[in-house]
Amino acid sequence: MDPTFRLLSQTMRIPILPLLFLLIAGGLGRDAYSQTSKITNFARDIAPLLRDNCLSCHEGAEASNGFLISDRNALLGFIEPGNAAASSLWTDYLTQPPTTELKDSLVMPPNGPLKPALLATLKLWIDEGADWPEGVPLLGEAKAAPSDKSVSVGIRAFRAIGYFHPALVHFPIALFLVGGGCAFLSYFLGSKCQTTAFQCVSLAAMTSIITVVMGWSFADTQGYAAWSTPLAADASHRDANLFYHRWVGTLTAVLGVACVFMGLIARRNKSDRLNHAWRIVAMLLALLVSVVGHQGGELVYGDVFEKAWQEMGR
Repeated sequence: MDPTFRLLSQTMRIPILPLLFLLIAGGLGRDAYSQTSKITNFARDIAPLLRDNCLSCHEGAEASNGFLISDRNALLGFIEPGNAAASSLWTDYLTQPPTTELKDSLVMPPNGPLKPALLATLKLWIDEGADWPEGVPLLGEAKAAPSDKSVSVGIRAFRAIGYFHPALVHFPIALFLVGGGCAFLSYFLGSKCQTTAFQCVSLAAMTSIITVVMGWSFADTQGYAAWSTPLAADASHRDANLFYHRWVGTLTAVLGVACVFMGLIARRNKSDRLNHAWRIVAMLLALLVSVVGHQGGELVYGDVFEKAWQEMGR
């Protein structure tokens, strides 16, 4: 018999179907092993960690920044499954980058960072794919997170207007500055500057009340400290800026309204004393709003200013 033919005939005798079955079963077995060999388990390891460290700030109608930790899709939106280094939850909120100063830190919780063991568990969970099974709630059936329908329209509207604060706050700042400048020039250029000063301060006072309300809303949605929280002795520079920005801004708005009333009474009664008084207050408002604007700029663009100074110092 020809050797080639003999080799082919012997090969054909090998049971092909059982061999294919064994190969496929082996591949499935490896896949099953890889799926069950994960070290972390969401219900056992991650859910209790999130409940103990995140629930107090990120749950309920007053959840910080409107972020609910029990919202599976919201949390996974900050995660790149399988890659903690590319996940903003890890890089921005769980760890402190070496190049970022502590005062600009976004690390959560506010008294964080978490203990190394907890961070290691979260990192491993993310690197293993951040598996949160859809049927596994964070809070359990009895403590399910409230839906948006349970939050009143008023609260949702208050939260929504906060996002306009960074843009609209420039209007009262500019108007107070122009009003204070015209109030000063009115002592040299006469009544026309005085009229312009009063009009600018009046418009600034009205818009400042609106922007202050927006500012309080913005602070709430961004997860800043509550208005009743005093400034701690060891507060960081950023915390101090926030504290004074909040209260000096509110004082400026209240003083602006008082200035307008003083001006109206001065005009009605033709009182020289009140006429001088409201113009002096208008100049003071220009100084106060400059401080408020500077603090707001540091809060929003502080890291940009610092980098610019560093570049100039090279």
